[in-house]
Amino acid sequence: MAWLRIALTDDEQQVVNAERDCHPDDHVRRKMLVLRLLHCDITREKAAEIVGISRATVQRYVAAYRDGGLEGLRHWGCTGPVSDLTGHVEAISDSLTKSPVRTVAEASERIENITGLKRGPTQVRAFLKKCLGFRWRCTRAIPCPPKKDLADHIRDQKEFLDTTLQPLIDEAVAGKRHLYYVDAAHFVFGTFLCCLWSVSRIFVKAASGRQRFNVLGAWNAVTRELITITNTTVVNSQTMCELLRAIAAKGLTGPITLVLDNALYQKNKLVQDLAKELGIELQFLLSYSPNLNLIERLWRFVKRKAAYGRYHPKFADFQAAVQEVLDGVPTTHAKAMESLMTLEFQKFENVSLLAA
Repeated sequence: MAWLRIALTDDEQQVVNAERDCHPDDHVRRKMLVLRLLHCDITREKAAEIVGISRATVQRYVAAYRDGGLEGLRHWGCTGPVSDLTGHVEAISDSLTKSPVRTVAEASERIENITGLKRGPTQVRAFLKKCLGFRWRCTRAIPCPPKKDLADHIRDQKEFLDTTLQPLIDEAVAGKRHLYYVDAAHFVFGTFLCCLWSVSRIFVKAASGRQRFNVLGAWNAVTRELITITNTTVVNSQTMCELLRAIAAKGLTGPITLVLDNALYQKNKLVQDLAKELGIELQFLLSYSPNLNLIERLWRFVKRKAAYGRYHPKFADFQAAVQEVLDGVPTTHAKAMESLMTLEFQKFENVSLLAA
């Protein structure tokens, strides 16, 4: 039997070429690839072999295209079994939103209590993802002063960002100011556990010791240059003065502003007098506002790269691993810094809060 040839128009070829690579649904990508092969005079049998599907499936793709064009190929009416849980989507979603669960086992129990339907972990996991749009996400904390209402703190943070911090950022981006974010990180020699993709559970040998590798850093918000002062003892006013002198030694022209938190060693008279002498402005953040300090993201990145899921036999090995990541910030990790260290900040205005 002679099959009619698939001949795509120029417009269809453009769509097919794009969607066989970039369409978010892998089924649609496969269908577009088959259609492209057939357009190039590849036989149906060969197309099925190349794509890894049956000859009958290729013919169903062709029929869907002939009946409805490319749109028909995207939605060709194949449906699977419908779960009994779909009739309870609203009730389940409402319950799990108001009181989130930590595990799929808890979700299974909650769903059975709501609907009377008992389902296994695999079915429940698929239902949570496909029908409810849920994902297993890590919770995050919102730092808040103990004597301040959270809503007031969020409002004050937004006002500080809009009226104080953003004008400094705008000037820095325009080349009218040098803006650094300053903070100290204390990398404690120990065991940092994490999740890994693996066939079975993997154990990490625990490191022993409480030694600390201290890093006082200044991150340039525009040039992405990192200046650090490191030691294994303590970060204090003298360490802060070292950092001020290191920044001044750059010989920068124009105003220099450091954005930093309210640590006592950064606010004392010694530091403030030296900053004034060197012509460096100190802009202190609101209390409990680490989300407004850009360099905090860098410290989390360094911990993930140097410590999470890794065993360092000696403190010197641990210290070297942290230093290696710091040294690689402008080179090895430059691309990661572009997306991580953007001048956008979490404001907590429209976030979901876990009920007490």
